[in-house]
Amino acid sequence: MSKKEKEFNQFRQKMNDIILEEGDLNTKRFFNLDTNVYKNGKLSAKTKELLGLAASMVLRCDDCITYHIIEAYQAGWDKEEIYEAMNVALIIGGSIVIPHMRRAAELLEELDDERNNVEFEALEVENLEEYNEFKVYTDGACIGNPGPGGYAAVILNSESEKLKTVSGSAKDSTNNRMELKAVIEALKILPKNSTIDLYSDSSYVLNGLSSWIESWKKNGWKTSSKKEVANQDLWQELDNLAANFNLNYQKVKGHSGDFYNEEVDKLAKKEAEKN
Repeated sequence: MSKKEKEFNQFRQKMNDIILEEGDLNTKRFFNLDTNVYKNGKLSAKTKELLGLAASMVLRCDDCITYHIIEAYQAGWDKEEIYEAMNVALIIGGSIVIPHMRRAAELLEELDDERNNVEFEALEVENLEEYNEFKVYTDGACIGNPGPGGYAAVILNSESEKLKTVSGSAKDSTNNRMELKAVIEALKILPKNSTIDLYSDSSYVLNGLSSWIESWKKNGWKTSSKKEVANQDLWQELDNLAANFNLNYQKVKGHSGDFYNEEVDKLAKKEAEKN
């Protein structure tokens, strides 16, 4: 998390705590509703952040705009996608939105500068049990496919503070196996029953976990064409691990400038080059 993000979140949390302490039941109910409405539902939490940003710009709430830009940025939306959401707000809200777009643009530039120039060192927390919500970015790489492979995962807390990195390599593997291995090794060290937002640019991993795997199990680990599921050993291991968590899936566009997606990509490739 950059300095700008951390300062804003700390101030926001401090003021929210004061408001909730002084407020009545109606205040608490509203804050609870505000928190819950941005969770995953029929729409992903990631999509809802762009909706929140567009609505905040039309309403001309600068504090809300700052919050949703930071959340959208952390959720994996790149700068071009965030600007597109702001353009929608401009069409709906009209020219009166422009001053707020200027401040939003300034914030985006600051976030970009900080993320490009600051080293994000992991806290390397020994005991992850003190947390129950995580963001996990994973990636796999392979030289040749099949060939020497590498995998990597970055584990963050709910405030996007980097807690730990996980990585490894294999002498003979495939890209898909390394993508799966990255998720498996991350889940192995996370406390059971925690909530995890899993960020990946692999449709193979995300579609498999969210959809395909249930059909495979019903069919005796065979595909709809009656063929054995590829990488069945890793899918079965991942299925057993995933049952211990509340998993939410977030698709990240590869090589789009998402900081942590780029980080795990580089680390996975570095691991693959070791062999």
